[in-house]
Amino acid sequence: MSLGDRLEGLREAKSTVPQSTSPQGWEPGIKYEADGSRLVTLPPSPALADEASWADAVRALGADVPDGYRVRLVEAKYDPAAWHRDTEGEDAVTRPIWRYRFAVEVAPARLDVDELLASVRKPKAKPEAASGETYCFFAGDLQLGKPDGDGSAGTVERFYASLDRALTRFKALRKRGHSGPVLLGWVGDCIEGTESQGSHLLARLDLTVTEQVRVYRRLMAEQVAAFAELAPVHVAVVPGNHDEAKRVGNQVATRYDDSWAIEGAAQVADVMAAKGYDIGWTFPGHDGLHLTVDASGTRIGLLHGHQTRGKMQTWLANKALDREPIGTCDIVVSGHFHTLRLEHMGPTTWMQTGALDGGSVWWTHKGGLSSPPAALTFIAGGSRWHGLEIV
Repeated sequence: MSLGDRLEGLREAKSTVPQSTSPQGWEPGIKYEADGSRLVTLPPSPALADEASWADAVRALGADVPDGYRVRLVEAKYDPAAWHRDTEGEDAVTRPIWRYRFAVEVAPARLDVDELLASVRKPKAKPEAASGETYCFFAGDLQLGKPDGDGSAGTVERFYASLDRALTRFKALRKRGHSGPVLLGWVGDCIEGTESQGSHLLARLDLTVTEQVRVYRRLMAEQVAAFAELAPVHVAVVPGNHDEAKRVGNQVATRYDDSWAIEGAAQVADVMAAKGYDIGWTFPGHDGLHLTVDASGTRIGLLHGHQTRGKMQTWLANKALDREPIGTCDIVVSGHFHTLRLEHMGPTTWMQTGALDGGSVWWTHKGGLSSPPAALTFIAGGSRWHGLEIV
């Protein structure tokens, strides 16, 4: 070979690097992502029929498919007349081909729906209240003597209607096997009184203070006697701001437990004892405003709510820090704000009763919204509660 022939051969030598026949962006290869997945672009190939063929094609390119991973089709394009060279040095031809891009990624958890449904068993019907749990009936904010709306007559009618509904529910529970005791809770403002308003509203009252207390204790006596004929009864009563016996100016002038709510209930306790009823009673201690009771293993705290100034969670948290029992109750029941409320505060449930009074003209004139009356019944036991029903 002459020097000229060798020079010509060198001059015309072709690259030994295969030339890509793929469009831009479809160059075959594997891209590894930071999360451990891979993005695999295949060279031109025939149609791939199923997931098994996808995995084989991905592995043929050198991409691993670990246990717990899947091959997911990201994109597929069909080219009916692609320019293609099977082997370097052969002539290029046109033929139909597919271009595929797959993701190799962690497979999502899969459930067999039929197996899942087969594992579900229809629970047997259970009584609404299990034997031994406590049936709870809480009411508050009757404010007897308050003339607003339908006045004291309307309040008495609402209380009797609420009592009837609570008794009807309890009797139905007993027919279904419930044999537990009853807790009757009164959360304050049982009478309108005169002291909370600084005696400014005396002319508006439709009952005198002694009449207010008389009606209150007679309502309580009927409630307690009605339930005592059916089950063991415990009664818990806390004072409200309207129940206060005496203020000077706007300050309490005596002990905080010096309350018409407590005195009226104490009179009912005396009458029940004289008639031979074995009723349990819980009142706040000396100078107290709140209390706790046990209801079949569920700790329930009672307070009127005016002392919280609308910050129940902060108030309870401080009580817990101060090692007071009400700060660690399962349920806390209050009133004062005249509207139904239910709120979970960690493991503690706060229930706020609605009022049974006739509304508030003063609040309406201020632009406040009225709320429906709401006494509460529910079932408690074993640190839990269920079956909340408004009566």
